[in-house]
Amino acid sequence: MVYIDKNELRENNSKDVYPTKDILGRPIKDLSNTEWWGIPRKEIEWYPRIDYERCIGCGLCFFTCSGRVVYDWDFEKMRPVVARPYNCMVGCDTCAKMCPRDAILFPPLGYLRKLRDKAQAIVQSRQRLRELREKICTSK
Repeated sequence: MVYIDKNELRENNSKDVYPTKDILGRPIKDLSNTEWWGIPRKEIEWYPRIDYERCIGCGLCFFTCSGRVVYDWDFEKMRPVVARPYNCMVGCDTCAKMCPRDAILFPPLGYLRKLRDKAQAIVQSRQRLRELREKICTSK
């Protein structure tokens, strides 16, 4: 059973009820309809997958992914649940690096690099930096 604080619920237009905070009080946002360098987030398969054969239920993934709240915790099975996969920051694999049993899997680095090139993320990043520099220099 995944714990949801019933005092922290909101309704959307279809009258479905969603929590606004997780068990730790962290705000829950739906980032699935955002874009990553112009690519719709739902088109990007970058999110954790858990190998429950290897998972020891230590909770490091649940506590480490604090800003994006990708995980919920199943207290009956004492293991993490990838509840909001598209909230995962593209390129982040901190939870996998923290896992003592390598039970969290992500796509290979080559997949990420292809996305970066498809999105022209380097070009866009440099352009944003030039715009920021211009903004800072003209505001002095």
